[in-house]
Amino acid sequence: MRRIAWGVAALLLIMVVLTGCGQKNAADIVSDLSKRSEKMEGYTTKAKMTIHTGSTPQIYEVEVWYKQPHFYRVSLKNTKKDITQILLRNDDGVYVLTPHLNKSFRFQSDWPESSGQIYLYQSLINSIINDSSRRFKVVSDGYQFEVRSKTNNQTLSRQRIWLNKDLYPTKAELLNDQDQVMVEVTFDRFNTDPSFDQDAFDMNRNMSGLNDQVLPSMRNARTDKNHSEKEVNTMVPGYVPKGSRLVDEQTVASMEGEVVIMRYQGKQPFTLTQKNPDAVQASAPMYGQPVDLGYTVGVLLEGSEKKRLSWTHNGTDFELYGNLPVTEMVKIAQSVQDQPQK
Repeated sequence: MRRIAWGVAALLLIMVVLTGCGQKNAADIVSDLSKRSEKMEGYTTKAKMTIHTGSTPQIYEVEVWYKQPHFYRVSLKNTKKDITQILLRNDDGVYVLTPHLNKSFRFQSDWPESSGQIYLYQSLINSIINDSSRRFKVVSDGYQFEVRSKTNNQTLSRQRIWLNKDLYPTKAELLNDQDQVMVEVTFDRFNTDPSFDQDAFDMNRNMSGLNDQVLPSMRNARTDKNHSEKEVNTMVPGYVPKGSRLVDEQTVASMEGEVVIMRYQGKQPFTLTQKNPDAVQASAPMYGQPVDLGYTVGVLLEGSEKKRLSWTHNGTDFELYGNLPVTEMVKIAQSVQDQPQK
């Protein structure tokens, strides 16, 4: 009897050990992520983001810095055009910086809490925690979740998130209603014990750091007197709301050069303008809401009658005016970047 008793005890002990060493389930991981989110002091990560919304994939190098409690620096570099944009948050507010154009936009915003960029670890954590209908499975090198997305584009309804066994992201995808991958982020490295300079999140530091490298050559190349007369290579949106059509296009002169104005009429009328400003002309900070367009970050200003969505891409300033839903304005803006020039 004693041998049987010892045998049963040994078996129970083995079962307890095996259970303790087994794979975590979704509830375990959600609990661990909640604790990590509360205690996380900072991190840096690098990633590659590929956007498949157009006919040609757009690839960006992404670098994220975070420091407790609310300091963020996100660098988005278009690898093909060698153009960098910085999304910054510090004690003074939220900024979108385009250093090679010496431009800055300032926001009164709770970003990133109000958005769901998949290159931010906190956004991925919150997406997993907040979606009670999450799907979960164990994969060879960690865990995979499928959850609802939180973006400005309602057609990108879901996202897949891969975590390694230490619960850090290795990959994330945004999917449309047809289960097609529209945006993909692959994380290259993750440093959870970073050391930042005192002014790492300062707006002027981040503007001048890249300006010193980029702007001198641009200044030399753009000193000719006829710069203000240069032509704009017009971009036409690939998406236009149903029932709307282009009725007028004209080019007018301004202090910053030619401005192309395209007017659309119909059920959802809107106006799209574009210009190529002087690279060294600074713009005053603007107040509004940041809008993630995928390939860049726009500025949304909402008036009593019309909204204005502004963004910069490949050296061209775009502005979209209209009383459209924000989701429609985002779709129009996103469709411009992949269209051929006229």
